[in-house]
Amino acid sequence: MANQETGTGASRVFFLNSADATSNLSGASLTTDYIFIPDESIVVPPHHTILMSIHHTQIPYSFYNFQLNRNCKLDYSLTAYDTGASGDTGSITLEEGNYNASSLLSAITTALNAESNVGTLTMRFNRDTLKYEYQWVPDAGAGYKRLTLRIASGNNASTNCRNEMGFNSNKFIDGVSSYDVWIENNGTNLRGGYSTSDGTSTTLFDTTTTPNATYWDGDNTAEDKNYFSVVDMNASIRSLYIRTNLTQHSVLDSSIGGGFSSILARIPIDVQSGGIITISPSDGSVHKLMLKIREITFFQLRLTDQQNRIIDLNGLDWDISLQFDFIEKPALVVPKDKRQQIDDNIYQKFKEEKESKK
Repeated sequence: MANQETGTGASRVFFLNSADATSNLSGASLTTDYIFIPDESIVVPPHHTILMSIHHTQIPYSFYNFQLNRNCKLDYSLTAYDTGASGDTGSITLEEGNYNASSLLSAITTALNAESNVGTLTMRFNRDTLKYEYQWVPDAGAGYKRLTLRIASGNNASTNCRNEMGFNSNKFIDGVSSYDVWIENNGTNLRGGYSTSDGTSTTLFDTTTTPNATYWDGDNTAEDKNYFSVVDMNASIRSLYIRTNLTQHSVLDSSIGGGFSSILARIPIDVQSGGIITISPSDGSVHKLMLKIREITFFQLRLTDQQNRIIDLNGLDWDISLQFDFIEKPALVVPKDKRQQIDDNIYQKFKEEKESKK
C-alpha cells in the first residue's frame, strides 16, 4: 500500500547504535563521532528522491556542562593596591561535573582560597538578581592588595568559566568581553573594576564601608546595574546537535554565515542530568530533509554542542534511527506554448543569419 504523503511504498528505517560503529577519534570512550559502513548500500532509483528524518533517538545525559578543555580553568593575579596585573600568579582547575549556582561558587572559592597568598575570596548568589556578589580579604602577611580574575587575558582565557560566573559578552561591560575583573582591599576601602589588556584600569565600585560588611555586586550605581549577567549554568551546552555527512545540501546554519551545514537535528535538553534525552517516532519525523545524494554507502554521525564541539558521554553509547521516504521526482515538462515560442525564436534567428550571408 502506498504511503499517502509520499505516494511510494513504506518507509525504510535504519537503526544505528554507536557500539556497532567505528570511532572517528582516538579513545574508545568517545562514542559521539563515528562512521558506520552498512553491508548493503541504500541506492536511490533515478526517478526518486529521498526524504530523510530522525525516526527515534535516545541519548544518555551523562555528559558534563563543565568540561576540562572548555570551562574548568580560572587564572588569577595578585598585585599591590592600585596595581594592574602583569601576568598570571596562578590558576585553579574545577573538577568536571554539573554545577548549580550554589555549588559552583563553593567550588571556585574553595579552590582559589586554597592557593598560596590569595587570602579569602567570598562569593554569594543573589537569588533576586540572579547574580554573584564578591568580597575579598587579602592575606595579611603576603603584601598583596588586589586580586585580578584574568578571565580575558590569562593563559586559559579560552577555557575558563567566565560565562557561568556572569561575565559573558551579552551583558559584561556593554557587551565587551576582553576585560579582566579585579577586586582590591587595603583594609579601609573595598574597590572593584575591570582592566583591559593594555593595563588601563577602570573602577566601578569604591567604598569606605567596613569591607567585611560589603559585597561588590556592581549594582550600586545606575551605570553599573548590568555589570554582571544572569548566571547561566548551561552557558556551555544548551542543546545537542546531531550532525551527519548526508545533509550538506539541506540545512542552513547562521553560525557559518548562513551556508549549508552538516546539522541533521537540534535536540533540546529537557531532562535532568542522569536521565535519557529521547525523540520518539511521534515527533521525530516532523522535519524531513530532502537529500540530493544517489547512493548512501556510509554514515558519519557526530553529537556536538552549539559550537560544534564533540560531546563526551563518558563512555556510554547512544541510539539513533533514521527514516527514509522515497518520493518520485516530478517530470520537467515544458508547456506547449513555451516550446512553440522557443522553436519560433530559433527559426527567426536562423532566418536572420541566412539573410545576413546574402
